[in-house]
Amino acid sequence: MRYIPLHDQIPDAVWDAKAKAVLAQLKAAPDAEARKAIIDANSAVWGELKEWLLSLSHQKCWFSEAKDCANHWHVEHFRPKKSAKDKDGTEHEGYWWLSFDWHNFRICGNVPNTKKGTFFPLRTGCARAAPRGDLRFEDPLLLDPADEDDPSLLSFDMLGRAIPNPEIADDWEKERVEYSIGRYKLDFPALETQRRVVWKECWSRIKEYRDELAAYQADKANVIARDRFKQAAKEVRKMIREDKPFSAVARACVISTGDLRVQGLLQSS
Repeated sequence: MRYIPLHDQIPDAVWDAKAKAVLAQLKAAPDAEARKAIIDANSAVWGELKEWLLSLSHQKCWFSEAKDCANHWHVEHFRPKKSAKDKDGTEHEGYWWLSFDWHNFRICGNVPNTKKGTFFPLRTGCARAAPRGDLRFEDPLLLDPADEDDPSLLSFDMLGRAIPNPEIADDWEKERVEYSIGRYKLDFPALETQRRVVWKECWSRIKEYRDELAAYQADKANVIARDRFKQAAKEVRKMIREDKPFSAVARACVISTGDLRVQGLLQSS
């Protein structure tokens, strides 16, 4: 998972006007059933933003960072539109007023979207926002790729498994990561397989970088070693670029070395 700067963007004005028109219908609807009917009748509206949303993530799923493991794209409503479930399955009225609000859209593959469904649990004791209320009072259990603080809570290991960042000390943050891994199906076998491939390749490049750097530091006349460590560094930087699939896995691999020189590659990617 990488941070997606969704809130810094603005969709097409024509689309925005269309979405506002549907929202006006929702506000005027007499009851919940009428609102659900309006939402269903206009489901194509959020689908029109698929390509725009994908462009923000370099054509990757916002939850898994996959381009080819979960690529039947869905426009996911982070806060569910018609009903919202607690962790135990208890249902509440959905966030109907956000059904056509692009700030609430996330793009993802069918595996994460199907598993998430309408679940949207909050921290125990945290009240849900009333219609058009202040969402800042909510404390969601699910990680949000559009929240700049959330993606860094998630990490990966050499087996391709999604894990809490080893630096997490807060129990609530750890719970959020563990729940999100299961609810977004980030433990999907195909995803873990692809992550292992990325980790192995990144680790190989890191080893080459360290070996050739050591050779060059031992003999500054060894221009071959100098060129090789620079090329290896270039390959590592390429793998951790935000446009690459599973770039967060490559970043986790770099961080796992504990080597400040290797970790410095993160700053120049």
